[in-house]
Amino acid sequence: MLVYKRFLIFSIISIASTQHINDVFVTLITDVSTSLFPATRISCHLCNSISDDEILRLSWQFSNHRLIHTFRNNFDHLDPLIYDNLEHKNLYILDMECEYSIYALQRANASELFSSPKKWLLLGRENHWEDLVIKETFKDLGVYPDSDVLMARKMNDSEDFDLISIYRPSSVREVIIEFRGNWSASGGVRLNDRRVASIRRMNLQKTPLKSCLVMTDPDTINHLTDYQHKRTDPVTKATYTWINHMIKRMNATISFEISDSWGYKMPNGSFSGMIGMLQRKEIDIGGTATFFVAERIEIVEYVQLYTKTRSGWLFRQPLLSSVSNIFILPFQKRVWIAIGVTLSLVFPLLYMAMKWEYSQNRDSKSAKYWRELNPANPSFSDDFLVILGAMAQQGYSYEPYRVPSRITTLMVLIFALSLYASYTANIVSLLQTTTDAIKTLADLLYSPLKKGAQDVIYNRHYFKTFTDNVRKALVETVEPKGKKGSWMSLDEGVRKIRNELFAFHGELGTMYQVVQETFLEDEKCGLTEIDYLNILYPLLVIQKRSPYLEIIRNGALKIKESGLQDREHFRLWTKKPECYGNTNFISIGFQECYFPLVIMGYGTLITVAVLIIEMLWRKR
Repeated sequence: MLVYKRFLIFSIISIASTQHINDVFVTLITDVSTSLFPATRISCHLCNSISDDEILRLSWQFSNHRLIHTFRNNFDHLDPLIYDNLEHKNLYILDMECEYSIYALQRANASELFSSPKKWLLLGRENHWEDLVIKETFKDLGVYPDSDVLMARKMNDSEDFDLISIYRPSSVREVIIEFRGNWSASGGVRLNDRRVASIRRMNLQKTPLKSCLVMTDPDTINHLTDYQHKRTDPVTKATYTWINHMIKRMNATISFEISDSWGYKMPNGSFSGMIGMLQRKEIDIGGTATFFVAERIEIVEYVQLYTKTRSGWLFRQPLLSSVSNIFILPFQKRVWIAIGVTLSLVFPLLYMAMKWEYSQNRDSKSAKYWRELNPANPSFSDDFLVILGAMAQQGYSYEPYRVPSRITTLMVLIFALSLYASYTANIVSLLQTTTDAIKTLADLLYSPLKKGAQDVIYNRHYFKTFTDNVRKALVETVEPKGKKGSWMSLDEGVRKIRNELFAFHGELGTMYQVVQETFLEDEKCGLTEIDYLNILYPLLVIQKRSPYLEIIRNGALKIKESGLQDREHFRLWTKKPECYGNTNFISIGFQECYFPLVIMGYGTLITVAVLIIEMLWRKR
């Protein structure tokens, strides 16, 4: 976190009376602080020549203006913390007539106390602080574009002060003096330009800046602006374009270095790659947007210019028959219950009708043909086979003769015909319907889908950082211990999504680009994505406590407001393809018919087992 302090340095001018000094001093402080940098907590460093009585009178006047303050008439050091620095209202005052004033500025410069958001006000005479003197004094000090060093320069033979700002575009550029306005006791502060420093000082006068581009493919350097090979390093290409826009707006120049890594924390606490260069102040701006992660917050400064790139799992939802027993789905659960209840009622009715029919027709001359078809007394198994044959639309050997048995069997046949028509109307459609059962990482983990991941450096890094059980288990499916991992190229992963039950982790925008190029229209249906890394969009990063922070932030806002950000997003990333309906016939294989095959298999085993038991029983 930046340390927010405000410093006010004053040079007290020799004026006729002490009371007059106090009035001018306090009025100037009050007007300038109210107009330019409001402050409520003040620490005053005054010269030895200031008496204790004068300090008391100054303190009394400050108190009347509700300014919390302290006074010192000697210099030991500039305390970087006055009170609670989070209040953003701390103020230092230093008497520039003191013999140690230049030394104090040098000490402040060594402690980087000129950087934003610290603010300074210098008070001096015009004949003491000419432009050449100011430039000579500040030529080696770090008063860069983010600093706010204001001098109130007293005009000769007048009570008025000119207000001027002092800064340097960079360490290789000379001091620039800005005329901000003036102050008088009667008129107060009059400014001719109220714009913030980041707007006023946008011209860096061709200051050379440095950056770093992260490339996973060395050939990317040849295609940064031609929008070819959009699948490769799109984040680098987008950020490169935005940085060039900002550099032109700042009137600076920039050179780029190349790295194959964004930069990750090493055992010694330092960072590798691009982040390490920013940490060591080897570059000023990160040339490739990077993820917002906790370990980098203390190392770099993030700028709200992001790339709409996301990483996650992409897969096609499998067919219903691949993840559930598709053959029970045509009917709702209560329909299956109703069928069971109906058959439970029909079974005893048909059994009693068959028994009664057999007892009545056994000696009847008119039932001779019936007795030939039904020579034996009907049993429960005969009754079960009649109902099973009717329900399965396979027919049966029993021939009803009497009215009760005919009514019962006819009722079973009509009931089975109605169910069969309804069932077959749904089953074919359901066999070709995808499921939406995979919605979470846990669903994905326990699904029949195989897993793989794009072989890029950030995937390999972040996959090792997960601590929750589900993500760790998914990582083990991609990279099982002691076995070859499922790391692969983007094209191979998307091809597997198309042809297999496969889930692939990678950059979604580039995967959708491959999908648009290779998938048929009906194959684009059922595509599902699940976030895995659980991190924000990649953001632009710059050096910590960079003097160009606010200028770059303003440039980033301009890029967003002007549509240049969306332009790169539109040209480099592909949205999720729309599904216009599944119109093609999907072939059904053994996997879709898994449950009927299981039933047939178990039925065959049971049949063989019963046959063996009957043979052994008959032999005994």
